[in-house]
Amino acid sequence: MAKRELDWFTVRYRDIFLVAFAVLAIAAIVGGAFFYWRYQGNPQVRAERAIAKAQNALDALDMPDSSPEVKSSISQGKTMLGEARAEYSQGHYAKALAVAGDALETLKNARSASPQNQKFAVLVSSEGSVEVKRIGQHLFGPAKDNMILEDGDIVKTGQAGYARIKYHNNQFQIISPDSLVVIQALSGNASGGSRIEVALKQGHVETQTPDTMTAKDESIIVTDTTKIRPAPASRVGVAQEASGQVVTAVLAGTTEVEAAGKRQNVEAGSTGVSIVTSATQFSEPEALISPPAAEFPKDRQIIRVDDPARHPLAFEWKGGVTKSTVFQLSAKPLFSSLLTPEREIAGLSITVDGLPAGAYYWRIRSAGPDAKAYWSPIYQFRILQVFQRPKIQRDLKLTVDATPIGDGVILQGATDPGVSVSVNDLEIPVNADGTFSKIVLFSDVGTQSVQVRAFDDEGNEKIWRKAFQSRGD
Repeated sequence: MAKRELDWFTVRYRDIFLVAFAVLAIAAIVGGAFFYWRYQGNPQVRAERAIAKAQNALDALDMPDSSPEVKSSISQGKTMLGEARAEYSQGHYAKALAVAGDALETLKNARSASPQNQKFAVLVSSEGSVEVKRIGQHLFGPAKDNMILEDGDIVKTGQAGYARIKYHNNQFQIISPDSLVVIQALSGNASGGSRIEVALKQGHVETQTPDTMTAKDESIIVTDTTKIRPAPASRVGVAQEASGQVVTAVLAGTTEVEAAGKRQNVEAGSTGVSIVTSATQFSEPEALISPPAAEFPKDRQIIRVDDPARHPLAFEWKGGVTKSTVFQLSAKPLFSSLLTPEREIAGLSITVDGLPAGAYYWRIRSAGPDAKAYWSPIYQFRILQVFQRPKIQRDLKLTVDATPIGDGVILQGATDPGVSVSVNDLEIPVNADGTFSKIVLFSDVGTQSVQVRAFDDEGNEKIWRKAFQSRGD
């Protein structure tokens, strides 16, 4: 029997490692592709998750004491959710995902508008680089407008990033570039009021509290060394500096500042004041340089012109404590970009070349050092083109009930959903169902005229007018 010869070969450790690495890499790629398809790319799974999220949002909102506006959104959300389930049962997973997403957005908007809800805030707008890290997550993700924020969420802005947050009690907060803010508490408190607490870890935030806050409600901004509690109808800026110092600028109203074992109520007065604190420091309030006040356009002013692009617009203001004023104009509410270069003006007005129809924002401050001079509130206005003939003509609905109150009148009314409303050419908020309300206070004694206008973007409008007698009570 012939002997079989054996061929020997040498296997190096490096070859073994290379083969093992290749096998592991292939397994990781295959496993990752399957995982992505199963949990992210699979339209059936994505539709299931979207429907479940929408149902959870619906369950959180559907309460007996919900407002009419919220109930209307709940009804709409239920209808859309039923449609999503029907599409899912027929195997139309992409359609079910889209409809469930729309239902979730509808319910999120209703949840942010509900005064009964004490657990959410809304990142209403962002400009530039803004990221959010959800509680329980390890990575930041890009922020989206109208994103719901909850306890424990973190908002981070980049070098040119801005974010604006609206809380359940109509408090607003603007987060400046290079800032890090933690939403620490959005809840009720032991007194029966609401509690809003945010932690500023770096950068700057400006907070504006509503005048509807009660003595039981709490608004708190905390840093490592300082606790700031703005009172109702207050405007306060807080900066956490790299040195560890905290600069609190009280621009309107009253704010309680607590640091270095001391607690003090700080009033803005006529100029606004700033105070510097740290673990061991509590400075005396120092006056700031107050800005002028807008004369035209006023906040929420509506300007109607035949040809906006060829109609120069004059911006006017009054007051201010320095000889010149710094002016900014933007099509974005947080001023991350400007329509005209920032300029310093010696007078009390500036004329800008015609602007296309749309929404715009402007603000001013007295010329002076950045640490002393601060910006006015942001004034929003809209330019509408007057159409000689409406493109799509329709008869708008407008009903108004007026209740005189001595020195003013309470207006309650309704128009078609999606239609805008102004009172004496100042735009007012309109609910999703077309209802609106407004208290108009008269500044003079005698006959006062009130005009309510319902209008759309096609040039259709309906006007309600009535005269009232102001006694100056």
